[in-house]
Amino acid sequence: MNKELFTHQGASQYTERKEFEIEGVTSMRVNQFKNKHFRYRHVIFADVFCGSGKNTINAEYIVDGSPLRLLSGFFRAKMNKILPYSFSFWFSDIRHSACAALERRIEERFEIPAPAFPMEASSAINSLGDMLSAKPEAFLFLILDPNGPKDFPKYETQDLLSSFPGRIDVIPYISATTINRCLNARNKAGRDFKGWLGEIENFDEGFVAALSGGNRFGWIRKPIPGDRQRWTMIPTFGCFEPRNSWEKQGYVKLNSNEGKEVVKFYCGETNNEQ
Repeated sequence: MNKELFTHQGASQYTERKEFEIEGVTSMRVNQFKNKHFRYRHVIFADVFCGSGKNTINAEYIVDGSPLRLLSGFFRAKMNKILPYSFSFWFSDIRHSACAALERRIEERFEIPAPAFPMEASSAINSLGDMLSAKPEAFLFLILDPNGPKDFPKYETQDLLSSFPGRIDVIPYISATTINRCLNARNKAGRDFKGWLGEIENFDEGFVAALSGGNRFGWIRKPIPGDRQRWTMIPTFGCFEPRNSWEKQGYVKLNSNEGKEVVKFYCGETNNEQ
């Protein structure tokens, strides 16, 4: 009998909310991709921090993780109808055990084979880039939901977006404190998060610039009062501006003046919550 494997990520009061939003954004985009003007004939749905598919909160409460939420959102939008494009799923995690557990859960829940590759996120991003290069008709829907002691593929993602800005949706779910540690900043004191999003003053360099550059569309969640982890979501899209009540849900446009102030907060350049 296989022992159940869970991913301990965050132990945060926001984990369930975050996973719910992954499902919602996925469903929204799958519906948008049904548009007759969507010109890509294949969509790759990817999660390069897939984990085991289950998360625990406070060591007792269990919620579906990002890969299961992605699949739930996909199939909810598909509703057994034939989509005007083919699709595939890419799941990867640095832990072999997590990948094996996720494959079992997907087979049990969705009755489809969906291999999960044991590899670092940076290597996964590079492999996805090779796939986009080999398939000009392909579009990438990428979830970045890091957990545990793993490196965040900041530079690889920037390079990927530089090469294919209009062919990628990137949905990063980020705890600024966690990312700061993942970027070898463990010895920094206090609330020094500067640098993990890159140069932000003019939005001309760095991670945020890659997410929001060119003709891309992007939003960022405003700070939540009392959130010590500085958790945020930065949904950014390569085509078809999503019609959504972003403002009512606590988001601002990434390239707006307010959006830039929010980014500064998550970089530690301001301490006042919005």
